[in-house]
Order: sequence, then C-alpha cells, then structure tokens
Amino acid sequence: MPVPQADARWETLSFLVLDFETSGLDPANDRILSIGHVSVENSVLKLSSAKHIYVDGGVEVSPEAAVINHITPQNLAGGCSDQEGISYLVRQMAGKVVIAHGSAIERGFLHQALGIYIDFPLPVVWLDTLMLERSLAVNRGCSKKDFRLCTLREQKGLPAYHAHNALVDAVATGELFLVLVREIFGREKPILGPLFIRSCYGRP
Repeated sequence: MPVPQADARWETLSFLVLDFETSGLDPANDRILSIGHVSVENSVLKLSSAKHIYVDGGVEVSPEAAVINHITPQNLAGGCSDQEGISYLVRQMAGKVVIAHGSAIERGFLHQALGIYIDFPLPVVWLDTLMLERSLAVNRGCSKKDFRLCTLREQKGLPAYHAHNALVDAVATGELFLVLVREIFGREKPILGPLFIRSCYGRP
C-alpha cells in the first residue's frame, strides 16, 4: 500500500496508535513483550479495533520489569512468537500513519525485530505525541520538562489511566493525539505534513 503523502486530507487517512511493553530499553539486548494498538478514523478513536497481544520470545522477564509492566511468564506463555508478532504488526501498519508517544522506542524495537539498521528508513510515516507537545511548548516559549504521557493527559484534562500496559497506553496516546491535533490546527482542516514536521522535532 502507498505511503500517505504530506498533503493528504485528514478524512482520507487511517491512523494506528501503537505501544510496546518491553523487557528493557535497549533494542539490541531486550525484546518486545506485548503490543497494543487502536485505530483512529475521522477523528474518532475506534475502541472496537483495539487489540493487545503478548509476545513469547523466550526471554526471561526480570523482577524489575515485571514490577513496572505487570507482565508475568504466565502471560507470555500463551503469547505468539517473535516472528508471528512482528508479521501481525506489519500487516496492521500497512498503509496507515503510525502514532506513538516517544516513538524512538517503538521504532528502535521494530527495526531490531526486522533486522534493519535504525537509520534505514522504513516506508512508514510516524507521528509522535511527545514531539507534537514539545513543538507546541517551544512555540509558546515554555520551558516544560515533563513530557510523560500521564502528565500531558492531566494537563489536557484527560482522565488518568493505569500506565505501563500496551493497550491502555495506546488508547491513552490516541486520545492525547486527538487533543493535540485540535490545538495545532484550531478550526483549520488538518493535513499530514505539519504533523509530520512537528513529530520530527529533535528526532535523532
């Protein structure tokens, strides 16, 4: 499927909001433990599309990681393999604009799982809610330092959710994304290009 273009109209775009829980933060040594995603169509978060899968890559979950993400060996035992998980994810991403909060994590682990160098571009358009908010803060001359998902949601008046669950965080990111789009475009009709440029702010 073709990659969406910069001048793509909002109503023609399909978005996939994505979150990973991982065994650590280093894609070279750690693995994806679970994948959560939900779709956004025509400014509506489609909860009926929400999906959460566990990935059993044969890795041992450290007690420290388990305390954070509450993923146990029993959860992973019923999960799919690394290859099945990534194949499934790539099918879900096809032709869609992918959204994540702090997308460097998802991009890094996806590249590692596919065996592709991180600086090799994939045919995927990424939008990053953390970078969107950071660009707004810069425009407003704000020296805000806390860009955590839970903090930004609180500042926008969104309800508090239990963090560190891939599906919950995907839904939380999708809701934040819709608020940010309204802040960025106001009454103008959103198009993809400005969101992509803002999402690349400070990206490595």
